[in-house]
Amino acid sequence: MAEQSSKIARLIVSALLIIVLLVGGGSVAYVLIKTKPEPPRSETRILPPLVDSLVVEADSVTERFVGYGTALPDRSATLSAEVPARIVEVVNDIEAGSAIAEDQVLIRLDDRQYQQELERALALAEADDAQLREIGVEKTKLRQLIQIAKTELEIASDEKKRVTRLFEEGHAEKREFDLVRLAYQRARRTVQDLEKDYDKLEPQADRVAASKKANEAQAATARLNVERCTIKAPFAGTIDQLMVDVGDHATIGIPLLTLVDSSHIEIPIQLPASAYDRVRRGAPSRIAAESMPNRSWSGEVARIAPLAQQQTRTFAVYIDVDNTKQERPLLPGMFVRALVSGPTHPQALVIPRGAIRRGHIFVVEGDVARRRAVTIERFLLDQALVGGEIQSGDRVILSHMDQLADGMKVRVRPGDAQPQTASLPPAGAEEESSP
Repeated sequence: MAEQSSKIARLIVSALLIIVLLVGGGSVAYVLIKTKPEPPRSETRILPPLVDSLVVEADSVTERFVGYGTALPDRSATLSAEVPARIVEVVNDIEAGSAIAEDQVLIRLDDRQYQQELERALALAEADDAQLREIGVEKTKLRQLIQIAKTELEIASDEKKRVTRLFEEGHAEKREFDLVRLAYQRARRTVQDLEKDYDKLEPQADRVAASKKANEAQAATARLNVERCTIKAPFAGTIDQLMVDVGDHATIGIPLLTLVDSSHIEIPIQLPASAYDRVRRGAPSRIAAESMPNRSWSGEVARIAPLAQQQTRTFAVYIDVDNTKQERPLLPGMFVRALVSGPTHPQALVIPRGAIRRGHIFVVEGDVARRRAVTIERFLLDQALVGGEIQSGDRVILSHMDQLADGMKVRVRPGDAQPQTASLPPAGAEEESSP
């Protein structure tokens, strides 16, 4: 019992000590707070916004349009066999990459079969021609005989008339009359037989002439097949692929090789339909490729499509690159960007698109922002050609557009202290035009 009373006494003492410590700590904190000196107070100063700006100066500006496309060779051809034959020669051991001249012989096929067909057709045509000449001689001979027979028939007719008259008058005997009449009938029959023989020669000559024509046609086909056994280059260029070798059997339509002419490169690109009236044939163009960032090529607009594509609202422009005039040729198959020059605007004022808000801009006058109304005459990539309440030498504000108001004080970023001309980005730094 005494031990339990001792534990209770110790707990009470511990609780009293804790209470004393808490009360003492709170008293010290209260005294420190009350004795802390008041800090000096000052008014907060709100600075004007720090804006980016650009001094606009009138300058000559050329519009540029950007399009993307694949460089294509101006001419390319896949040469195929036009007759079935075995390949007997690949001339001069040509291969992929070989430079080829126009009309150069590339491949020879076995033409012996077609040579035989040509000789046979020529021989048959010559035989028909000889037969036609014989028929011609026979016709000439028959015409002469017919003429003689007709002359004899006229004589016999006159004699028949004379003897008939004498017989009727009783001055000629019947035997003489019968002989004369028989002679007339023989002469007439001779003329008829000769004319019949002559008439038979006409269809015979027609048949032989038709046979000659058919044989000559076969000879022409055989001659053409002989020529087809010699594969020539239709134009000067470079072999891209050679698909066959000596001993292979070529069949009709099977590709033998591909030939490309990369002296000129054509690049089809798409431009926004809104630029149609500002792109001209012959307009200069600069070509660049991401795969070769340190190199560019010059070209010009060769063709312009007459119709726009309804879905994309673009029209096709074809750029021609003369590889013979380039420091290094443009390789066909490359994906490139073409920068096409449009019309030039003298004394133009150009500012970034982002500086325009609902037809207005802000310019810096002293340390105040002034609101000016402008008209957008043309969008030039990410720039805008403007007019209205803007003059050369104005400093146009480029940032904090949503915070500005007319007459509001601003601070110009120190880096923009020197004037600079607002113009199109340098060549090679443009963005695509939006359709």
